[in-house]
Amino acid sequence: MLGGLSGLLYSLLIPLVLSVIEAPNDDLQTVADAPAQLLSLEVSNAPLAMVFALTCLFVLVTRTLSQVMLTRVAIDVATGLRTRLYDRIANAPLAALERIGSARLIAALTSDVPRIVQGTRTLPDVLINIVMLVGMLGFLLVLNSDVFWYVLGCIAFGVVTFQVPMLLGRRYFVRARARFDDLQGSIQGLIRGIKELKLNDRKREAFFESVLMRHERAVRRNEKAGHTIIQTANNYGDLLSFFVIGSIIFIVVNYKSISNEELVGVIMALLYITGPISALLHVMPMISVSRVSLQRVKKLFSEIPDEDVAPSDGLPPDWQSVRFQRVCYHHDGGGKEPGFGVGPLDFEIRKGEITFIVGGNGSGKSTMSKLLTLHYHAKSGDIMFGDTRVDSATIGGCRQSISAIYSDYHLFDQLLGLEDDDLQSQVEHYLAALQLDGKVAYQDGKFSTLALSDGQRRRMALLSSVIDDKELYLFDEWAADQDPTFKSVFYNEILPSLRARNKAVVAITHDDRYFDLADQLIVMEDGRITRIERRQQGQQAGATGPASSVDFLVPA
Repeated sequence: MLGGLSGLLYSLLIPLVLSVIEAPNDDLQTVADAPAQLLSLEVSNAPLAMVFALTCLFVLVTRTLSQVMLTRVAIDVATGLRTRLYDRIANAPLAALERIGSARLIAALTSDVPRIVQGTRTLPDVLINIVMLVGMLGFLLVLNSDVFWYVLGCIAFGVVTFQVPMLLGRRYFVRARARFDDLQGSIQGLIRGIKELKLNDRKREAFFESVLMRHERAVRRNEKAGHTIIQTANNYGDLLSFFVIGSIIFIVVNYKSISNEELVGVIMALLYITGPISALLHVMPMISVSRVSLQRVKKLFSEIPDEDVAPSDGLPPDWQSVRFQRVCYHHDGGGKEPGFGVGPLDFEIRKGEITFIVGGNGSGKSTMSKLLTLHYHAKSGDIMFGDTRVDSATIGGCRQSISAIYSDYHLFDQLLGLEDDDLQSQVEHYLAALQLDGKVAYQDGKFSTLALSDGQRRRMALLSSVIDDKELYLFDEWAADQDPTFKSVFYNEILPSLRARNKAVVAITHDDRYFDLADQLIVMEDGRITRIERRQQGQQAGATGPASSVDFLVPA
C-alpha cells in the first residue's frame, strides 16, 4: 500500500509542474507575480510550491517506509526459508540426504536462498514504478488520447520484444544453475582430495581438466551468454522511451493534431516514465534469476521426504539386548532394480559384551551398522530393543540409547546438550587419558582448537561419545588412524572399560590380532552374515578389563 501510494504521488509531480509552467489561469499568474517570502527566500506560486514540497516529502517517506518494511520482511523470509530447510534436513532419512548429496544442499542454502531474497527486495520498487507508469499514462490519456494509444502500443511492442531475449537469457541461467551443483561437488572434491592430487600430477591435471574446469567452464559459458543477452535487452529497454519520443516529434506530429503545449507535456511525461520503464526492465533479470532459484529450492523441498518419526520424550526404553530378526534393507538404485542390499540379518547385541563386525569391502558392514544405529529404516523384519519393537513411534526414543563414531564423523567444537556441573573436570580427565591435554584445552564451554591430526580428531570424537554416556556404542574403523600404542589402548583398555560399565560395544574392524578380545564376532560377506562366533563364558578371562581400563571412564 505504501509503495502504491508513493507511485501515485510520484506520478502527480509532472502535472503539478506543468500547471505552474503553463500558468493556465490569471489567478495563478497573479500569484506568480507576487512571490512570497520564506526563510529570506522569494518563492513564486507559494501554494503550489508548498504542495510540491509536501508531495516530495510524502514520496520520500512512503517510498522509504515501503522499501525498509519489505527489506525486513525479505530478511525474515530468508531466515524462515533457511530454517525450514534446516528442519527438513534434520528430519529427513539419512538415505535420502545421501542420495541428494551435500553439494546440492549447501548450494541451495548459500546460493539459491540469497537470490530469492534479492528478487523479493525488488517488489516495492516494482510496485512503485508500475503505479508511476499507470499514473503517467493516465496523464497522457487526458492530455491527448491519440498520443496515449500510440504510446501504449509502443510500450506493448517494447515489452514483447524485450521478453524474447529475456526468455532466451533465462534458459542460459537455468543451465548455469544446474551445472553449479556439479561445480560445488567438484570444489568439495578438490578440498577433500588435495592430498591425493598433490601426489599425482597426472591425476591432478585430469581432475582439473576433466572434472573441475569442465564444470567451471560450463557455468562461465552459460552465465556469459545469459548476461550478454540480458544486458543487450536492458540497453534496448533503456532507449525504448527515447525511440517513442523521437517517433512522436518527427513522425506522429505529421499525422495527428498535437499543439505545442500538448507536445511539451507529452515529452515531459515520456521523459518521466523513462525511469520507471527502465527500472522495471532492469529488475526483470533479477526476478528471473530469483525464480530459477525458487524453483530449485521448491524441487529440493519436494525431494527431501519426512522421516515420519514420532517426537521423542527423551527417555530410551529399558533393554539388555538388541535383536535383529530377519531384517532386510536395500539401497535405492535410482532405477527399476533395487541397489545393493543386506539381509536377512539375524543376530543379537548384548550389554556387557564387545561385538566385532568384520568383512571385506562391499560386504555390507556399513549398511548393517546404520541399521543398528537406526539411521536406516529396515525394509522388512524387526529390530528389538529389549521388548520394544523399533517403529515410527519408538525409533526416536531408541536412538537416545546410541552413540556412534563413523568413518565420516563430524567433530563439533563444543559438547552440546550437556549441563553437568562436573563437566569441566570430566573433560580435563579424558583429555589427559587420551593424551590430548597438551594439544587441546576446554574453556568457556568450547574446545580451544580442532586443528589436529586424524588420529587425535578421532580421540576427540571418542571423548564426546564417552561423555554422552549412552548404552550402545558403535565404532566404525575407529582405530584405523591410531598409532600402534594408542591402538592397543583402544582395544585393551577403552573397549573393556565400556564393557565393564555394562555397555553394549560394537566395533567394525580389520585388526585380527585383537579378535580374541571380542565376546562375539560377526562375519559378513555380500550383504549376509556368513557366521557368528561367540566366546564361551569360561574363555572370557579379564572380561571386565584391567583396573587401569576401568579408571579410564572414571574421572579421578
